[in-house]
Amino acid sequence: MLLVVLYALFWLPWLSGDSKKVVLIPAAIVAALFGVAALRLKRDPGGPMRSASSEGQPRRLSEGELELQLARLRDERKLVVAGVSGDLKVRRVAYKEDAYADIDQLRIESKRYGRVNNLFQAFLIIGSLAATGIAGISDQMTWDRWTILGITFLVGTASGFMGYFKYKERSFYLQQTADAIEAEWEAVEVGVGRYKRIESEEEQLAEFVEEVHRLKSEQKKRQQNLEQPPESRGRGDQ
Repeated sequence: MLLVVLYALFWLPWLSGDSKKVVLIPAAIVAALFGVAALRLKRDPGGPMRSASSEGQPRRLSEGELELQLARLRDERKLVVAGVSGDLKVRRVAYKEDAYADIDQLRIESKRYGRVNNLFQAFLIIGSLAATGIAGISDQMTWDRWTILGITFLVGTASGFMGYFKYKERSFYLQQTADAIEAEWEAVEVGVGRYKRIESEEEQLAEFVEEVHRLKSEQKKRQQNLEQPPESRGRGDQ
């Protein structure tokens, strides 16, 4: 992306040749270093070191290997906690263990929608100010009208996407559901809140499963409501 910006700056007519050398050469070096760093992070993303491989060199675990280990540990924990006593209890314990994975997934989706919303919002602010500034400093230039037209079109497109897809609302509801499920998880683990007066562990587990199921159902309903056209949402609210 930085190289694309530099390429665009190279063709700006009001920058002299010396100014381009002063700005573009160091920036091109930085862009190349960014590229090298990105390739290295892609090849070696981090994580705990593994024992020596067949080539004799230690290496880091890949993302797939870490996810596989995590899945195995979760399965082992389900069996240990359930004590292999009763099919219904095993299913409830499995649902409880999967609830924490659902929290992570909900937060990942919330962050993704939040980043998209922030990107569009930043573009709206910068694009609006840029269009206003160019219109104010234009002095019979041939390119200013097309520049303002292009920026205005992009700003309108970004505004339309934000209004139709509701990225901010999606992020908010996903984060809200994740926080609610996490609160229920912590409450049942330490026996507080609605679980304080329930002495039986099986009854606590049943209450937890019921509440988490309700929270997930509400999140699905909100998601379906956001995916409807604006006019359908308005009729649904009435």
